[in-house]
Amino acid sequence: MRSLFLFLLLLNILYALWQLQSGELVPDRELDVSALPVPDSLVESSMISSHPASLSGADTSPAALCIRLGVFADREEAAQLLQRLLALDVTAEVVADEIVSSSDYWLVMSVMGGASGALAKLSSLQERGIDSFVITEGPLAGNISLGVFSREDYAAARQAQLQSDGYDVRIERVEKLRSQYSVQVAPEARRLVGSELLLKLREDFPAMQHQYQSCAPVANGRNIP
Repeated sequence: MRSLFLFLLLLNILYALWQLQSGELVPDRELDVSALPVPDSLVESSMISSHPASLSGADTSPAALCIRLGVFADREEAAQLLQRLLALDVTAEVVADEIVSSSDYWLVMSVMGGASGALAKLSSLQERGIDSFVITEGPLAGNISLGVFSREDYAAARQAQLQSDGYDVRIERVEKLRSQYSVQVAPEARRLVGSELLLKLREDFPAMQHQYQSCAPVANGRNIP
């Protein structure tokens, strides 16, 4: 009886080995990869790669926008508008901008010897009946001008005459600047400047326009009374 039991046990073992070799033996459960522990370093690396923008430190917020009201050729008119807004608790300030209004064309002769040399040359030119003057301001100061023209072709014609007489002159374009003024409403006060208020302001300032643009630094004319 004992021999029979051992025989059957050996037979089962052999049968099991045969099934394992033939690939028919299926494990009771498959390994669940998701259940395996993941190192903390890998978790942190995954979070960084999935959210690169949040850790870059770059500020992508849009630039603040102000309302510009104007423009005015007269500073006093801009100041009056500013006072109206300040009375309504609207934070604002006057902004002055320099713009090119026109250009002149100067005939310029370079002079050596400083102020004394310039005066001596000026005296010589005027003795010959040539209209001229010493330039005292700007980047051309210390030189002599032999004429100021509103058009470049007029300046070129006079330059040709002077050069034929032996005078070395060049044409310099000089921009004429003028100031214009507007009132800049701060971003935090934009909500206070609605269409109804704009209509009321245009009753007293008919030429006033408004536009949204990036806030400009105010160097001059800040809070003009």
